[in-house]
Amino acid sequence: MTSYNYRYWQLVLLIMSLCVLLASLYFQYIKDLQPCPLCLMQRLCVILEVIVCFIALFASRERMQRGMAGLQIIIALAGLYFAGRQLWLQALPHDQIPACLPGLEVLLQYFPWRDIFHALLWGAADCAEVSWQFLGLSMPAWAALYFIGMMSAAVFIYINTKAHRPLT
Repeated sequence: MTSYNYRYWQLVLLIMSLCVLLASLYFQYIKDLQPCPLCLMQRLCVILEVIVCFIALFASRERMQRGMAGLQIIIALAGLYFAGRQLWLQALPHDQIPACLPGLEVLLQYFPWRDIFHALLWGAADCAEVSWQFLGLSMPAWAALYFIGMMSAAVFIYINTKAHRPLT
């Protein structure tokens, strides 16, 4: 993959990630949909993708380019886990949904770190609520599609970027 093509794909991924990040902020601050713990973790993954895509734009060595693509794959897998976990919670019967937890501000102020990490990694009852749909898909389903797209593009970049091999 030429340096031009690499930068082009990273710019496309950066713009796509910025659009997803802006959409999440739009839903929170304009549409007043408060994010659940798993939504916050998905947003963190999108923010990390934005940062890595921006840094990757300036990667000049092929080894660094492959490293950035590998990092993008790992972040996309983490985001896909959080989106999948939220989809699983949304599919549970109402009597099997975990107990409701207070908001993140209250968690941070009064609860031990163990409980905070548990809520962020495993979700809570508010993660099972479907508060928005488009074309029959809930927000975590769209997030999962985004992370699958990011992962696919990063795998494509990783495969098509040659790594320097040491001379033997």
